Amino acid sequence: MRTIKTIQDIRSLQKARVFPEQFSKFLEDQFLELKEAFDFDGADMAFTLDLHGFMVVLEKGDNLRDLSIVGLNRLNGGLLGSLPEFIEKVEYDQELWYKIVVIYTNEYGMAFYLPEVAITDDEEIQTWLEAHVE
Repeated sequence: MRTIKTIQDIRSLQKARVFPEQFSKFLEDQFLELKEAFDFDGADMAFTLDLHGFMVVLEKGDNLRDLSIVGLNRLNGGLLGSLPEFIEKVEYDQELWYKIVVIYTNEYGMAFYLPEVAITDDEEIQTWLEAHVE
């Protein structure tokens, strides 16, 4: 699991080549769209998602039924127990990703990015995603 709160987080992931270049650029664009949506006029480096809810990139091996570190605990089913605002499919570098937006309060929400390859062995999660995808 990778959490993104600042543009520096994204640039570190890009430098380390954690994700394919096209997907890293997508994450950067998503971050900058959030900066604009929150009407932040300062430099990109000064903006943080701490107060609004951050971006979370999930990876193979993450326990989607216990994401308590980002507020979705196992007692409620983790991601499966959430009521997503929306789920959409995005494709980058011939990889399918799910973008899952979960609103916690009127002012705080998280954007989760889940690669399809991370859930190929979990039919329950696949079914849940497909039931909510727009």
